[in-house]
Amino acid sequence: MLDATSRKHSVFAGAEDRFVAPEPWRDGIGFRMFMAKVRRQKRMILRLMLVGAVTGFAAGIAYNLVRVPTFSASSELLISNTALQLSGPDAVVTQILVENSLIQSAIVMLKSSRVLERVVDRIGLENIGHVLPKPMLERLLGGVGLGNTEHPKSSSVTTRQTALTSLRSNTTVDRVGSSLIISVRGRALTAQDAAGLTNELAGAFVQEQNETSAVITTSAALRERIKVLGPTARIISEAVPPSSKDGLPGTVALLLAALLGGALGAGAGLTFTLFDRRVRSTEQLVALTSVECFGYVPRIKSRQGGRAWRGGPSISSSFLGHSVLRRARSAVLERSERMPHLVGLTSCHGAEGRTTLAANWARFIARDGSRVLFVDAAHHAGAGEVQGLHELLRGEVALEEVIRAQVSPNLDFLPYGGALGSLDMLWGNLVEAIAGRKCIYEWVILDLPPLAASADVRSAGQIIDDLLIVVEWGRTSESQVEHALRSLGPVRERVSGMLINKTPLSSLDSETLIEARAARRASACWRT
Repeated sequence: MLDATSRKHSVFAGAEDRFVAPEPWRDGIGFRMFMAKVRRQKRMILRLMLVGAVTGFAAGIAYNLVRVPTFSASSELLISNTALQLSGPDAVVTQILVENSLIQSAIVMLKSSRVLERVVDRIGLENIGHVLPKPMLERLLGGVGLGNTEHPKSSSVTTRQTALTSLRSNTTVDRVGSSLIISVRGRALTAQDAAGLTNELAGAFVQEQNETSAVITTSAALRERIKVLGPTARIISEAVPPSSKDGLPGTVALLLAALLGGALGAGAGLTFTLFDRRVRSTEQLVALTSVECFGYVPRIKSRQGGRAWRGGPSISSSFLGHSVLRRARSAVLERSERMPHLVGLTSCHGAEGRTTLAANWARFIARDGSRVLFVDAAHHAGAGEVQGLHELLRGEVALEEVIRAQVSPNLDFLPYGGALGSLDMLWGNLVEAIAGRKCIYEWVILDLPPLAASADVRSAGQIIDDLLIVVEWGRTSESQVEHALRSLGPVRERVSGMLINKTPLSSLDSETLIEARAARRASACWRT
């Protein structure tokens, strides 16, 4: 009845083909896998997006508080070029082509020191500082008394240079399209000052242009006739006080800052999800191992820990009997027809909830009327206090002497016993002991050590028909799963499925989430 040769053959053709993941997922470009991870991480992504939006909104408020309102006014000038042409005995003044170099020269000249000095002299060195906005760093230094500390003799020179630099930074000159018109824009603290500053800039440029192009002659009549020759500039549109401030309105700036912060937060969450290789979805495990993943087990606090086999209902057992472990039981029944079903549960690491999950599964199967023996083969803390599995396998005691009968209805428990060396060649004694018992078990569930101690799991593989692997959500990486499967050797052909444990409620699918909430309500009723 317990002959291991009667078990069904593996449904997978070969070990090498069985555990090789599709290349797109290994390269991190599987869109379907990425979207599956996004669905499981949606709460984290939304949280980062909210944090980014709040941070951006706060930055927008700070920007509105510290920025200095400024106004900009513009004036337009026409650049032309005239020449004197002789036609027979007569001479006429005609317009000639204005080259791009001439336009560019006018733009550079408008921001030259000669033109800006004219503007400073007209407005006044004392007044120019009250008209132009100061840089934020200068305003902050001035506010704490760290402004100009130059020597008095060089103070006037430094002040003038500072005024020219500030005026140049607040002046913008551009060509209007491909026309012969250049636009001059001046920025000031008030709308009236902006218009006045721009008109002064345009007037100073025209005056400088005329003086540069002037021809010196002793004849007043001749000077009057030829003063229009060469490049000239004239104002065709004077600046008027603007009706609105520069930059975006405060409410628009706040909205854009919040949207930008939210977009950056969501982008950070998506980037983290893209490069995160920790297991968070069943699609990952299926693509990585080609083994069925039975679903998600919610993260529920349990006070039982490694003693989960002891009596009493638990929150997780109430839930798991409805969905995840039911699929696991069906998968084992489909793969093996012999009695009893010897199934081992292991995990990649310790503290992944494997023992609690195994105990809940044993209770679930026993609750439906099947006789179950739950074996502690993982050597938990305090396991050597009583005799158990070790003594049984060494032939020192009989099964009836160490077994704890009816810890739950239809459920018996076999403790680990004393840890006295390895059991590599003794696992067959467990099969013989169970076969000699009058009450034949239908299921034998072994709580095996984690795959970090893969030698113990491989030695237990001598008798088990199926192996279930528990993976903790968001802790175990893909590379760790691959390494754990490789460490199993031939036993990996007996892996019938995997389960994702300790999944946050926010990452559960709708069906599992409904069952988890129902389990919570049932547990609350039981406590009351």
